[in-house]
Amino acid sequence: MKRIFAVLFLIVCLSLLPIQTIAQASQDKTGPKLVQLLEQSGYKYTKAADKAWTIPFTGKVISDFIAVVTYEEDIVVIFTIVAEKAEYKVTPELMQKLLRMNGDLDRVKIGIDKEGDMFVRIDLSISTLTADELKINANQVASATEQVYEAITPFLVTAKSQKK
Repeated sequence: MKRIFAVLFLIVCLSLLPIQTIAQASQDKTGPKLVQLLEQSGYKYTKAADKAWTIPFTGKVISDFIAVVTYEEDIVVIFTIVAEKAEYKVTPELMQKLLRMNGDLDRVKIGIDKEGDMFVRIDLSISTLTADELKINANQVASATEQVYEAITPFLVTAKSQKK
């Protein structure tokens, strides 16, 4: 009986090895593919950290802001911080406005992260991502960032540099 359990345990352990290897292999392939897509997109980008790059944007409402491009396994995330926690006042009206915009804006999610910072983000699968799709989605995040920022202006305690 003990021998059966030992053999079963060994089989289970061995069967988990390929799963780990596959996950690690896909994770290792995402970074280089993402860099290649960033190159092909034509964006000027900067490596910000391991697994993270920034793309600068100049907006019509916000003079300068960055989008962060990062990944975890095979999911690419493009996001911006619209306003840090200290920059806005939470009210029921603000939350209602954000919820409505979350439904109105295409492709993106609007939310508040664990630190209380307001974000716009989009999640993409690396397996189907092309340079054109990366660019379309980064532009969508940038456009939504400007729209959200403009909509929350009445709730801001401190404002970012705005264009006149």
